[in-house]
Amino acid sequence: MSTAKKILLVEDDYFTRFMMKEIIDTLGILVDIAQNGQEGYEQLNRCPADYGLVLMDIHMPKLSGTDAARMIRASLSDPPRNVAIFAVTADEYYHDQSVVSKHGMDGFIVKPITAGELMGLVDQYCSAA
Repeated sequence: MSTAKKILLVEDDYFTRFMMKEIIDTLGILVDIAQNGQEGYEQLNRCPADYGLVLMDIHMPKLSGTDAARMIRASLSDPPRNVAIFAVTADEYYHDQSVVSKHGMDGFIVKPITAGELMGLVDQYCSAA
């Protein structure tokens, strides 16, 4: 029997991480947290088959969300190469599908996010097969 995939939340801001985790918890999905793109990339490579969705902040220290997404897409194995990655950002430049696509992301969610916005992504990418 298949189990639901987890979400990897990659976010450097404590308050945003806390609020997003609360929302994800209400949806009944397990979530792991990374505090920057480097941590997110490493976590995804440690357990690539665990995740159905990566929620990636754009502007972070150490390794940006766009750089982390490019590194994930360049991975030799799948997973993690083809995991769904969604930018989560307040930066209006990234509120454009063509912009996030060229950075290796599948889409974007505008901060602050709501449970309703996440529900469709969870159903699509994290549901048990």
